[in-house]
Amino acid sequence: MEGEAQVRLVFAGEVIDGFQFDEVKRRFGEAFKIEGARLAAMFSGERTVLKRALPAGEATRYVAKLAALGARVHIEPLEGAKPAASPAPAPAAAALIPALAPLEEQITCPNCGERQPKQVFCRACTTDMPRGIAAKKEDADRARAERLDAARAGGRYAPPRSAGGEVSSGGTVDPPPMLSLSFEGRMGRISYLNAGGLAWLGIALIGIVAAVLLPIFRSMLVLIPLGVAGIVFFIWSLRVTALRLHDFNFSGWWALLTFIPYLGFVATLVLLFVPGSSDDNDYGDKPRQGNGLVAVAIVIVSTIALIAISRLAMSSYDQYSQRAARRATEQQPGGADPATLQRAAQYLSSPAALDAYAAYAREPNQKAFAVGGGGAFGWQAGQASQREAMSRALSACDANRQPYTSECRLVNVNGAWPKEE
Repeated sequence: MEGEAQVRLVFAGEVIDGFQFDEVKRRFGEAFKIEGARLAAMFSGERTVLKRALPAGEATRYVAKLAALGARVHIEPLEGAKPAASPAPAPAAAALIPALAPLEEQITCPNCGERQPKQVFCRACTTDMPRGIAAKKEDADRARAERLDAARAGGRYAPPRSAGGEVSSGGTVDPPPMLSLSFEGRMGRISYLNAGGLAWLGIALIGIVAAVLLPIFRSMLVLIPLGVAGIVFFIWSLRVTALRLHDFNFSGWWALLTFIPYLGFVATLVLLFVPGSSDDNDYGDKPRQGNGLVAVAIVIVSTIALIAISRLAMSSYDQYSQRAARRATEQQPGGADPATLQRAAQYLSSPAALDAYAAYAREPNQKAFAVGGGGAFGWQAGQASQREAMSRALSACDANRQPYTSECRLVNVNGAWPKEE
């Protein structure tokens, strides 16, 4: 109003008794549309001019409005102006309060840090503030580009870094070492796939080596080193699962669920495809993801190794079987001795059957001889198992048996005759 004294509103972060500081701060920020560092500076205790060159009557209404929020605002006369008599404050309920005008736009000097109304030159150090802010932003953009270039030069494994060179809090850190039995840390999905592939390959190799060596050495001592290696791989696979669970902020004991049929399969799929905590948790910083190419390479190498080792195992077993057959043949006599032929004559009634038995006696084990009615006979030797030799001998005898004669029966298996009653 014309002729009315001009005043200014000054706020020093004071809160009216009966109000909570944090609540007043929040409501003040919502009313003035400010937040963050700017809001914190206004409640730091330093004097801040909210409005200047304001008529005294309007200033009183602003004071009442802010008092309703819990903020204590002071009315001060402008410098060089005659102090205005403060009218008696009207009750808050009766005051006609206009919409709160926004604060003047503030700016912080990039050189000295002085906070002031937006203008070109700093009132404290006369720095050209717009140019200084632009230069500071340009330096920050240049530093960010350098960090990105350094990260690209370091490959996928280079963790993001802050301007000071330290690993940023929102970035990732190296996962726990792969070849370790420590249960500390977290592991991402790709690293879990890589480690799981190695564990599977190791356990498969142990099983194949055991299958190859046991028939050759025929000793359970071979299983001792293989058993120790198997236990190590088992603990290591548990450790990998526990570290993956840590990424979900779960205890590693939940890894025991993977041993439950069906549920373990579902749990493994969850660990493979569901991302863990997006930030730090109780088990450490967020780990970086591994290289997916490593997982693909592990699958390819594992498949090739499994095929190659399987073929090698089959070849070794065939060679062992041939050597065993040769040793058994060398241990057999050149022909059946008279006592054996005399025993055979009790079951074999024809000269042809006796001649066949003489040839049968020279063959290696896994053999059987069968006879039937009408002088029929049949035999097989060198089969994969005793049961197969018996079955084939009976089939050969049945093929030679005349119709309506007595059925074929086994009279000798691996050189053993039926027990006499």
